[in-house]
Amino acid sequence: MSLSYKTVASPTARAAVQAPLVTHPDQARSRQLIPLLTFLVLLVGTFLRLYHFVDNRSLWRDELYLAVSLVKMGFWELASQPLAYEQKAPLGFLWAVRLSVEVFGKGEMALRLFPLLCGLTAPVVFAPVARHFLKPWAALLAVTMLALASPIIYHSVEAKQYSTELLAAIIALYLYVRWHRGEGSLLGWGLAGAVLVWFSYSAIFVLAGIAGAVGLQALREEGWKAALRFVLPFGLWLCSFATVYLLFLGRYQDSEWLTVFFEKYCRAYLPVASIASLPKWFFLKANELVKNPLGQTFKFAVASPAIFVVLRFLPLLLLALGVALLPKKNFRKFAVLAFPLGLALLASGLKFYPFYERLVLFLAPVLILFMVYGAQTVVSWCAERQAVKYLLVAALVAPLVYNALREVSQPDHFLNKEKSREALLFINDRYQPNDAVYVYWNMWHAYLYYKEAYNLKFTAIEGKDLKITSATQAEYLQKLAPSIAQAKGHDRLWFLYDSYLRINIGGYVEQPAWYYHPTYQVGQNVEQVISGMGQRMPEAFREKDAAVSLFKLAP
Repeated sequence: MSLSYKTVASPTARAAVQAPLVTHPDQARSRQLIPLLTFLVLLVGTFLRLYHFVDNRSLWRDELYLAVSLVKMGFWELASQPLAYEQKAPLGFLWAVRLSVEVFGKGEMALRLFPLLCGLTAPVVFAPVARHFLKPWAALLAVTMLALASPIIYHSVEAKQYSTELLAAIIALYLYVRWHRGEGSLLGWGLAGAVLVWFSYSAIFVLAGIAGAVGLQALREEGWKAALRFVLPFGLWLCSFATVYLLFLGRYQDSEWLTVFFEKYCRAYLPVASIASLPKWFFLKANELVKNPLGQTFKFAVASPAIFVVLRFLPLLLLALGVALLPKKNFRKFAVLAFPLGLALLASGLKFYPFYERLVLFLAPVLILFMVYGAQTVVSWCAERQAVKYLLVAALVAPLVYNALREVSQPDHFLNKEKSREALLFINDRYQPNDAVYVYWNMWHAYLYYKEAYNLKFTAIEGKDLKITSATQAEYLQKLAPSIAQAKGHDRLWFLYDSYLRINIGGYVEQPAWYYHPTYQVGQNVEQVISGMGQRMPEAFREKDAAVSLFKLAP
């Protein structure tokens, strides 16, 4: 028996290939125009990603936590040792970024190069996937949504693995589409899927969902013998993920503090213990995902006008329609998209995987396809009113275009734009030979990376995170005093801190209570201790996430 896709392609696929095509002249003109529009959309998406990549903003907190390991550890260390700050990322991603560091240096752009390449590739690979599930005009809309959504663009130029996970999910869907077309071999399908899980842990949800959908279809249509033909590719996926789990995931389980954080503050776990709260959770989560990662909200500088708040419900309605109606039209297509989503929700309910914003970016293609299928169905209901199509397209594309233009003209509005690099270089440019620099614990990760990447001229004093061992604010400041006292004998003292960040890696939010009390001001209280050693000078740096103060020390 041949191991080609062609021998096991579904009967519906073979029928589609054999069916004669009858095309209306207007449809023919539309089909000729759609490839050009698709190319233009991909071109715009490429420009937006490259623009923000070249803008080269400072690494933000989550990037810095991972960057410390990427610039300090070699290939073997990344594979064999825990990452700093309890970070986790697939080995394939880590090695790809480390290779970029080896070739291009330790700067931000080197760390973001591989995610950028993944982000540039994702819309291109998504185009044939969308064409498989949707009509041509709807497929163009789906590609536009993936190419122009602000959060997706952001993660394409972020030094984290989320862009890679998005591409891996799309590749998994594309491999399925190739099988459905009767292309390639089962061995090639299996090997390609097996490689994906080394670059994306979340890819297992998509692969397992596809395996369940394909296996169920084969079982229903042709029986057990047909289903057994997929043992080779699906077995390779399972063995590959089992190896990844034994070597990496199983060794470094999520800490309890992180589970508590996601459960309490992100609503990231399906509340299976409370059936009554499920409808509210699904609505809130759907609304959250429509905004991030799908970017279906207008980012105004002030509160959104009422009409734009109302428009936010349109994507929710279309998403619900797509999920409800696709199984009636084509259960196979529904299963391929819904099973990965269902597995991610199941893992969330078991508290194995948080269902939250960037962590479910890999589901963006699934959500987009469901949403656009809902729009496609509404248009079919109003076939004699073409204006409905244009209104729906405009409503879904308008926030993407608005946000893209705003973030190009004002890059500071880009998601997670922080200023840790600017703060450290502010000190570095003004540093004098007998100065001391005290870095508070909530900026130490930034110092560790930028010291390595930019060869800062100063060696900082580390402000330890001692709040958990302190019963009161007074005791905490008293414990910090010895490290601050290391600056004695210097002419001046620079103090760097983040006025916003209160939780450290491994810490629980709101513990200790005194530290999270509204009256406690991060940084300012430490400055009171420093003031006892000298006089504060007017030169300072102030941003919402980074602050620098300078003190003239007493002789």
